[in-house]
This record gives sequence, C-alpha cells and structure tokens, in this order.
Amino acid sequence: MLAGRRPEGGIRPGQCRLSHRLRRGPGRAGPVSERPLLIFGAGGLAREAAFLAQRLGRRVTAFVDRAPGTLGGHPVVTLDGAVARWPGAEVSIAVGDSALRRHLAAAAAAAGLAATSLIDPATPIADDTVIGAGAIILPGVSLTVNIRLGAHVLINPGVTIAHDVVMGDFVSLAPGVHVAGNAAIHDDAFLGIGAVVSNGRPDRPIVIGRGARVGAGAVVTNDVSAGFTVIGVPARPMRGRDVA
Repeated sequence: MLAGRRPEGGIRPGQCRLSHRLRRGPGRAGPVSERPLLIFGAGGLAREAAFLAQRLGRRVTAFVDRAPGTLGGHPVVTLDGAVARWPGAEVSIAVGDSALRRHLAAAAAAAGLAATSLIDPATPIADDTVIGAGAIILPGVSLTVNIRLGAHVLINPGVTIAHDVVMGDFVSLAPGVHVAGNAAIHDDAFLGIGAVVSNGRPDRPIVIGRGARVGAGAVVTNDVSAGFTVIGVPARPMRGRDVA
C-alpha cells in the first residue's frame, strides 16, 4: 500500500544517518589522489566510471572482476590479485545492482581497500550538501541545496535532485530521474529511467522505502513501502515482476 503508510525506520531531511561522509562545496574539488584506483566491474557502467575518473584527472589502475583479461587497455584482475598487487588502493564499485554493489563494497573494505567517490567536476554541489563515500555521480546531474546522499549511491546522467532530499546507502537512480523537494529515499531503492518523485512537504516528505523499486516513467505522489515495486502515472504497487 502507498497512501498513509510510512516505512519503518524512516529517514527524513535533517535526520539522515550517513557513513563515511564527504562534504564538498562549489569550487572545492580538492587535490587529485595519487593512490591506485581500482574499478569494480567490467561492463558499461565500469567504462563510464573510467571515463569519469579521466575527467577528474585520475588514472585507472585496473578493473576488478571474476574473469581476468583486459578492458580499454587496462588489466582486469580478480579481487585477490588486486589486493596482492595494490594494497591500500582506492576503489569505485561500478555495478548497477545495489545488492551486488553492497556485497562488493563490503568485500573491498574487508580487504583494506578504501571507497572513493567519483563525482563529475561540473556537478553543482552546495555548501550544505553531504555525499557519502563511494558515490558515482555521472555527467549531467543537477543538485540544489540541503541534499544528503548516502554511501555508494549511483546517480546516472540527466538526474535532477531538488532541495531537502535525503538518500540512504546504495540507492540507484537511472538516467533522467527527477526528484522534487522534500523526499526521503531509503537504502537500496531503485528508480527507473525517467521516474519522477513529486514534491513532498517539509513536515511530511515523500518516502520511498528500503529496497523499493520505481518503474521507468512512473510518477510517485505518495509513499512507497519497503520492498514494493510501483509503476504507472500515478505510481501504484505491483507484485511479482521486475522493472527496468
């Protein structure tokens, strides 16, 4: 059910719990790290992350995947091989599935590898915006003010996020998603291509529950309970089917 139900353990603007916080403001990108950079994954998103690293002036050391080889002139190595060759390297987890991204982030941390964020240098970031470690924010994203993004969020091109929005860890926003003001999106939620989250109120933000999925082109006007999938205009719940 959507209307009248707020997912338990809700996060609200001003009450977000973020780990490994990274604060950035306009014009304060900071020095370029010289530590080895490993990109987990070997698909399209991994290649996009490598392109993003290049825009940031960083050199990709290797990709990490179960099947060794080469990709774009860089070696593809296993996790064990990466740890042996580049202990203490920084990592970006460039896989789209939030559950797998969470698993790989935990494996990297256990191996002593540090999560680093890759944020397109043209992204506007206000002084009061906080972004968790390991975020991937691709080109063409617009952020406004008082935004909290959790660790290892994935923000694809063409996304807009307005004022007073809180996102938990491992949230994924597909290309062209628009999140209006006063919204709270829990851990592991997924919003499909072109989905819209309508504007909430300061005293009652729209909440998308943990692990919820919003179908492509859906317009969310009410809360979405944890684990539910919603589709359509306005968005309504469905069961037993996947969304893209």
